[in-house]
Amino acid sequence: MFSSPADHVPYLKSDQFAKDLHRLNKKVRAVLEDEPRCVFLQSPAYVFGDIHGNLEDLHFFSDNIWNLGMSLTAGNFVFLGDYVDRGMSCLECVAYLFAMKLSLPHKVFLLRGNHETRDVNGWEEHYGARSFIYQCQERFGQTVGFQLWNEINETFDRMPLAAVIDQDIFCVHGGIPRPISDPNADGGRIRDILNVSKVAGINPPYEHEEDEYQQVASDCIWSDPASEEQERTSVDEETGYGDSLRGGGAICFGHKAVSDFLAQQGFSYIMRAHEAHAEGVAVSKGARVFTVFSTSKDHNQGNNAMAGCILIDFEKMQVINRSPAYRNQYIHRRDSVSLALLSEQEIRERVQLGLITMVPSTDEQEKYEDDGHEEVGDDEEYQEEEFQAFDEEGDEDLDELDSLNSIDDDDDDDDDGPSSRQRRSPPRKFHPRHPPQNHRHVLLPRRSRPLPQIRPIRQRPPPSQQKSPRRPGRRTALRLPPKSRLRFRGHPRQFGRFAFLLR
Repeated sequence: MFSSPADHVPYLKSDQFAKDLHRLNKKVRAVLEDEPRCVFLQSPAYVFGDIHGNLEDLHFFSDNIWNLGMSLTAGNFVFLGDYVDRGMSCLECVAYLFAMKLSLPHKVFLLRGNHETRDVNGWEEHYGARSFIYQCQERFGQTVGFQLWNEINETFDRMPLAAVIDQDIFCVHGGIPRPISDPNADGGRIRDILNVSKVAGINPPYEHEEDEYQQVASDCIWSDPASEEQERTSVDEETGYGDSLRGGGAICFGHKAVSDFLAQQGFSYIMRAHEAHAEGVAVSKGARVFTVFSTSKDHNQGNNAMAGCILIDFEKMQVINRSPAYRNQYIHRRDSVSLALLSEQEIRERVQLGLITMVPSTDEQEKYEDDGHEEVGDDEEYQEEEFQAFDEEGDEDLDELDSLNSIDDDDDDDDDGPSSRQRRSPPRKFHPRHPPQNHRHVLLPRRSRPLPQIRPIRQRPPPSQQKSPRRPGRRTALRLPPKSRLRFRGHPRQFGRFAFLLR
C-alpha cells in the first residue's frame, strides 16, 4: 500500500483503514507498556529525527537504508519523535511506523516528541488542515476521527522518552532534563527519566502524574540548546539552564549544562531532534550535541532543504542526507501529468493525500502580477512570434493552393466550422506560474521548443557536375629503402594500407 498510495486511495479513506488502525494501536500499546521510559541498545543504530507526516522522505530512507526490509538490515532503528502534524500524510506515517514496531519490537524504537501530545497535535486553530486531529476527522468523520485520534494519543502516552546507545550516546527528542534530585547519585538524570509514569500525558498531564516527573518529561520533549546570545543573556551561570524562546515554560541548556550532564552520566554525545535545519544534521556545543531532522518540507527551509539521519557504528558516525535532486520511484511531484481523466472527487482525494499540488488561485495570480511580475517571459514571447510567423507563411502557401483548387470554394466560405487558421493555430501555452483560470488543479506540461521554419530541400547536382572532395593538409610521400634491403615475411594484407608498396 505504501509503495503506491494513489492506487489505494479508496482504502485509505475507508472505515476498514480506521478499523485496522484501531487494532494496530491496541497491539502496539501493549508492546510499548513493556518498555522502560529510557531504552538501552547497542550499535550499529540509525537515528532519525522529525518525520512530520512526510511520507516521501520516509520512503527515501526505506529505499536507501532498509531497501531489503528492516528485518534483513543490520542494526537498530531509533526515531526521535514528532511523527505527526505539518505534513499531509500523518496517518500513513503513523501506520507504517507502528507496523514496523509491532513486527520488530526489539529492533525499532519510537521515542516521544512534543507533537505526540494532545495540546500540540490537537491544535487545529494553529495548524489548520495540517494538524493531526483535522486529518483524522476529515478522513473518517467527526465521531470516528476523534475516537481514532484519542486512541493514537493513548499509544503516544506509553512511548519511551529517551534512549542510550552503547552506554555513550544519549538520544532524546528535545534535550537534557533539569535535575530533580542529587545529580551525583547513582543513576543521575537517567534514573529520573526511568521513574516517569508508564502512562504520561505530559501536556496536559494525567491526575496521577507527579509535578517533578512531569517536569522531567516536559524537558525531554521541549528543551533546546541555547544560542550564543542566550548564553550571554538568559542562561544561568551556575546551572547552565535558561528560558527558551518557545515560551510556555520550556527551557534551553548551555555549555555548562551539557558538560555537567555528560560528566555525571559518563556519556560523550547527545543526539536530539526538535529543530529544523536545511542540511538535515547540525552540530553545536563544541560538537557534543547533534541535531537530526529527517524531513525536508513544511518548515520554511527552502527548496534545497535536505532530510538527514545518522548511522552510529561503534566508534564511527556517518551522516546520511537526501539530496534535493533525488526522486524516488514512488511518490514525488512530477513536472508533467494529465488530470483530465480524473473527476473532481478524485482530485480532491489526491490533494488531501499530497499527491497533487494546489496551484495559486485567481486572486493570488492577480496579486503576483500586481507585484511587478510579467505574465509571459522572454522565451514565451519569442515562441509566440515564431508561431505567428509560421502561421503567416502557412497562410500564403494555402492561398496559392486555394487558387488552384476550384472545388466548392463558396461552400467552404459559408461553412460554420473552424477556419483553416484556427485549425493550424498552435495549442495555447501557459506560463508555469499562471495556469488557466478555469482549472483549479493542474500540473503544467514542459516548455516546448519553437517550431522550426520550413525550408526547401536542396537538390544534389548530377555526378558530372560534382567536384571531387579535397582532403585538407599536404600529401606526403612514403620513402622506403631499396628492395634489396627489404625482407618481409607474411602476406601483404598484414601490412594494411601500405601493402601496395610491397608488391
